Amino acid sequence: MSVEAITVASVQPRTGSDPDPRDNTLRVGKLVSQAAAGGAELVVFPEGFPGPLRHTQTYDAEPEIAKIAATNSCGICWSRIEQDDLGRWFVVAYLHDRDGNRVGRYVRAHPATGDVHASLSGVGLDPGDELVVADFHGLPVGLLICSELWLPEVARVLAIRGAELLLAPAGGGFGAVGENWQLIARARAIEDECYVAMTSHRFGDERGFAVIAGPEGLLAESATEEVISARCDLERLRWLRSTDDSMVSPKPFTALPGTLRARRPELYEELTRQTEDLFDYSKPEQIPARR
Repeated sequence: MSVEAITVASVQPRTGSDPDPRDNTLRVGKLVSQAAAGGAELVVFPEGFPGPLRHTQTYDAEPEIAKIAATNSCGICWSRIEQDDLGRWFVVAYLHDRDGNRVGRYVRAHPATGDVHASLSGVGLDPGDELVVADFHGLPVGLLICSELWLPEVARVLAIRGAELLLAPAGGGFGAVGENWQLIARARAIEDECYVAMTSHRFGDERGFAVIAGPEGLLAESATEEVISARCDLERLRWLRSTDDSMVSPKPFTALPGTLRARRPELYEELTRQTEDLFDYSKPEQIPARR
């Protein structure tokens, strides 16, 4: 049985210069309780929250996260950096359902270029190798992380695979890019006929840019609130995906319907071809302070 609607919350915590993942996990409990009291069924936290966010930190928040989800009957999308047996570091986002079960694990496939992760995590990060759509109580949920929202191919593939809701935890430090980041979140929702919940840390006195958007408009945003939430009408989304454009007036939609069905994949072969100017994630010299 398909889910008809879901209330989603985006949490944008105020984060200090040296966040403690244990303290952050306690904050997760309080923030999820607050969101659930307001009707939220699924909460998304920023990239690297509760953590560890720094490569020097060690703490496994997952058992406590699972308890918090089950206690509040509220799903949780959270994130941390992890090291594998080969010494490589990755950003990983997890999704737990309302019973506390882990239903999704996504390794960021496109780590940020430049000095971003060297600044935030103190180490360069390797890429994951697959995109993930998780089953959240019958709702297909796509996971992507931070600047991957700016790569339209990522969200499009997730939508083609059936994702109706995209969770987009980001790291923060948006600065002058923040307003366009919100615009990109809205664009992904419109062009892929899905809902997008995006959030980030608020470092220092940084304003927030959390957004929950749908194909027909902005549902919630805030520069100051720690928790925002919105009701996502999935039946309406499915109608938009299954409906063709029309000249009827007045129009029964405010975003063009049927865009996923209108594609012609045979014309887009260039998207899968290698070009000389692509960033090479496998070259250590391109990632500052890699190890």
